[in-house]
Amino acid sequence: MVELEWLKTFEIGLQEIDDDHREMLRIMRDIKIAGDARDREACVRLLDELIDFSKTHFKREEKILKEIEYPSLDVHETYHADLLERADVVKEACKAIRSDRDFRECCEQMFSFLIDDVISGDMKIKSFLQESGITGTK
Repeated sequence: MVELEWLKTFEIGLQEIDDDHREMLRIMRDIKIAGDARDREACVRLLDELIDFSKTHFKREEKILKEIEYPSLDVHETYHADLLERADVVKEACKAIRSDRDFRECCEQMFSFLIDDVISGDMKIKSFLQESGITGTK
């Protein structure tokens, strides 16, 4: 089971993006709580909320990256599109599952969504920000 705790190392040094990541984590905590309570309706609603919020976050992040002339913006935009596609597939799979245990496990697969975005994708941005002197976050 993935721990759903915010770590300082997740911060990239841009407040808007870091705040969005914290909000995504909050939604995932709510998904876990609803799953543990076997509240399928709440889980599905929260999965939709997570995906909708992520779409808004990705647009905001891409706008910021364009403004700071991030050199791999096109790659990052494709990465975001792939994450959203994967999230939609997992969400639809979760809705089709009938077993409570399997449903909770499916919902928990969504947790990899934030981890993928923050660790795999945005750590490259963090390095760029530091190397460019835009942030001093370590």
